Amino acid sequence: MAPGKCGWVLLLLMVVPAGARGQAAGQPGATAPAPAPAPYGSGEQIQPSLASGATARNYFLLGADFTSSYTDDVGYNNRSRVGDTGFLVAPLAQFSREQGPFRLAFSYQPSLLVYQHQSGYNEQDHHLRLDGSYRATARLTFRARTEDTYRSGLLGPTAAAAAMPGLGGPGHLNDTIVTPFARQFESNSRIDAAYQSSERTTLEAFATYMLRSFGKPAGSRASLLDAEGKSAGAQYVRQLRPNLTLGLVYVYEDLHFLASARLGVHNPAVSLAMRLGPRASFYAYAGPEYTRLRDVALVPFGPSVTFAIPIARTEWNWAAGGGVAARWERTELVASASHEVTDGGGLLEAVTNSAAGASLERRLARRWSARWEGGWQRTAALAGAALQGTLGGEYARIVLLRAISENVTVGGGYLYERQRPSGPIPLGGAFDRNYAYFTISYQFKNHVGER
Repeated sequence: MAPGKCGWVLLLLMVVPAGARGQAAGQPGATAPAPAPAPYGSGEQIQPSLASGATARNYFLLGADFTSSYTDDVGYNNRSRVGDTGFLVAPLAQFSREQGPFRLAFSYQPSLLVYQHQSGYNEQDHHLRLDGSYRATARLTFRARTEDTYRSGLLGPTAAAAAMPGLGGPGHLNDTIVTPFARQFESNSRIDAAYQSSERTTLEAFATYMLRSFGKPAGSRASLLDAEGKSAGAQYVRQLRPNLTLGLVYVYEDLHFLASARLGVHNPAVSLAMRLGPRASFYAYAGPEYTRLRDVALVPFGPSVTFAIPIARTEWNWAAGGGVAARWERTELVASASHEVTDGGGLLEAVTNSAAGASLERRLARRWSARWEGGWQRTAALAGAALQGTLGGEYARIVLLRAISENVTVGGGYLYERQRPSGPIPLGGAFDRNYAYFTISYQFKNHVGER
């Protein structure tokens, strides 16, 4: 079957949000109820819990993934497709400790990917997460989180689970676009203060810092767009019923691209989070977005003279999204969707981004489990941006896992990714990629305390 047709057949069967492609089985907490979503504005993501350690409060884990893979497009470039076999080693260290008013969680995973023939695409990547909180009084809590990633290439998925959920919006850079690059460093950090004014009411304030920096792709004259941003916001959360929570949030975000472009976004929103019994929960949010984009237009005048003309454009957009998590005895479904103004992932400046995705995991007989994932995204430049264009993409993945013992899990999977640009997108960004892999995951230690 042709790669494109094979991918679309899988996509009909699967539609997980970007960034949830690497979750797997074998960690504590498999009997937890469906995860309860937090109101929009908390920075939380819906975290699948069927086979993760999301409900364990005290644990220490050391492990590693050993993966053999094949991809038909090592460089994510349809113009010069090169296939090769790769070998990946990805050690993992995680711990979580809760004692008195303090809680600290840590996760670090470096990885080394070596190709059999295309050694120029070898990678050394690093992924670090920290999450700490302090309950100062019975009503006042402080929390700090950071998620830092360094990539020297475009690493494929691994089987290692992330017991710590990543940061969610607001205050998070766009992670739905695959950018062909040489090196990338990304950091998302957030500080929260929450005050519980009554049994059912909580007031929260937060601030975030975001950074994405690229190295120049080898042999390319084009430049990718670094992005730096800050945001701040406040939220009012009211528990209307034991299973229904209302949130009112206001967020201001300030993003910089290159030396001249700057985007300001004001976003008030209303959110709802509800538990539908012990097996399902959902959240939804919506609100207007007022954007102000400032840039400089370069107008040539003669062979050696160029005028820099400042431009500014304001417009109204809208932000909305939601998610659902449902669990049965052996099955879990997680799905989400969003629409917002954000950065262009290095290929564009300010954009509107729409994304949707879902995952379905099923425990099978004899320690087998299967997972289907998929997602869709569309990104379009704002009308006033100097760089115009759109990007659309889809991905689909199927994974089979088997627990050989308490410490060893084996698995295999297939991933199809597709991205298409329209307009003057730097470096193209067009690809159709098939990725097949086999992984052995080994947990050296796994000590779990009180849950």
